[in-house]
Amino acid sequence: MKTRLTMRAALALGRPSLARGISRMRRTSRDILNGAGHEAGQGNVLTAKVLVALYLVAL
Repeated sequence: MKTRLTMRAALALGRPSLARGISRMRRTSRDILNGAGHEAGQGNVLTAKVLVALYLVAL
């Protein structure tokens, strides 16, 4: 969300190259995380699954 606001502010100030650079950095960091096996947005779901599995094993 902060990145999108920063990009819009850069465009509003007449700096389209800065907005493109921010977008490129955002895309690159997302690609790096995906390549490392990070499942963005699913961390809570995975944590919940692990906790439920541990609970069932403890019973």
